[in-house]
Amino acid sequence: MTNNTREQILDAASKLIHVRGFNNTSVDEILRESHVGKGNFYYYFRSKDELGFAILDRSIERITREIIEKCFTPDKDPWQQLLEFLDIQAERIRRQGCTGGCPLGNLAVEMSDIHEEFRQRLNKAFDSLRARIEDTLHLAKEKGTLRPDTDIPRLTHFIVAGLEGALMMGKLYKKTEVTSGVIEELKEHLAQYRVA
Repeated sequence: MTNNTREQILDAASKLIHVRGFNNTSVDEILRESHVGKGNFYYYFRSKDELGFAILDRSIERITREIIEKCFTPDKDPWQQLLEFLDIQAERIRRQGCTGGCPLGNLAVEMSDIHEEFRQRLNKAFDSLRARIEDTLHLAKEKGTLRPDTDIPRLTHFIVAGLEGALMMGKLYKKTEVTSGVIEELKEHLAQYRVA
């Protein structure tokens, strides 16, 4: 058995869970989609929960590498970092045709009330994102381009909630312009905090 088998299982499970949810996806469906036997599955994952945690870890690593680290770099203006982060989300949902939404947001909605370990792990992931946004807003404040009376933690929660809401509404209506419109409104709201 190779690590490719593990990745095959993770790829198939991620795809199914992203669209159908964790609880609505069975191990048998994951086995069919991945073309892997039950013995191979349990060689890599002791349980469906352990598989879910591995998917969550991999999703966080990919989002961090492909989005957060790409946008939030010290060589860019803080406002450029924030706007690029929001624009990448709109582009991602356009490419996906409004299917799936945010993998972390989906799991947060589905699992937070029923599975404490999932909730804690998701909480940590969103805390990490919020910390990056807060750091960027603090940098804007240091540079004098953020209103000095800004409640940075509160604004950060608003940005994350607004983004997650935009992704959810696009998924619901299956219209990329819904997501793009909400993100544009979010950017306009942010502009009120910017000092020219």
